[in-house]
Order: sequence, then C-alpha cells, then structure tokens
Amino acid sequence: MTFNGRAFDCPFILIRSAVHRIKPTRDLLPNRYAASHIDLCDQLTFYGAMKRRFSLDMWCRTFGIKSSKDEGITGAGVKDFYEAGRYVDIARYCARDIRATGELFHIWEQYLKTPKQSYDY
Repeated sequence: MTFNGRAFDCPFILIRSAVHRIKPTRDLLPNRYAASHIDLCDQLTFYGAMKRRFSLDMWCRTFGIKSSKDEGITGAGVKDFYEAGRYVDIARYCARDIRATGELFHIWEQYLKTPKQSYDY
C-alpha cells in the first residue's frame, strides 16, 4: 500500500535500481487494479474520475489525521536534509509518512472501499 506510489515511489525505485544494476525481486507495479498494491492516491481519485489529485497532507487534514508534514520537513526538503547529514530526521519523517498513510488506509477501508459487486443475470 502506498500513497502515489504508482506515479512516483515505485517507478523511482525501479529506475534507481536499474541505474545501480540491481534487479528487483518483486513486481512493484502490478496491474493497476490488482489487490496486491493499493495506491491510495489512485483510490481517492477513483482511478482518475476526480480530475484533481490531492496530496497526502491534504487528505490527512481532511480526515483529521496528523500530517507527516507538521514537523518541519516535506518530501521536497529531503535532499537538503540528506546533504546536511540529517539522516535521523529523514527517517523520522518517513516513519510519520508511513503512519499517516496507514491511518488514511484504515479510513479508506472502513468508509470508501466498496465490496466486490456480483452481477446475477
């Protein structure tokens, strides 16, 4: 499960792996509709039915989840933190992002995910 993983994280990891000549051992981009990878950004736009894509930070604020961006670092700032040797701060940011994504996933599962429909003709 990711937030925007299909559009950013997974392709980034795949490309960086290839640059370093590392072959991934898992399929990070399975079929978009497969249950093996749930991208909450895809789910919350209903696979593009909503034209506007919102950030994890916005969705967290909408559902009352503590945003990972509240501690003074965002994804855009990771490079500067890395160059400054602030690895622990990056790890803490990533951990907050994981927690926020997990809480958002719980809300999606409880209130937005629909059961598989059956069609009896």
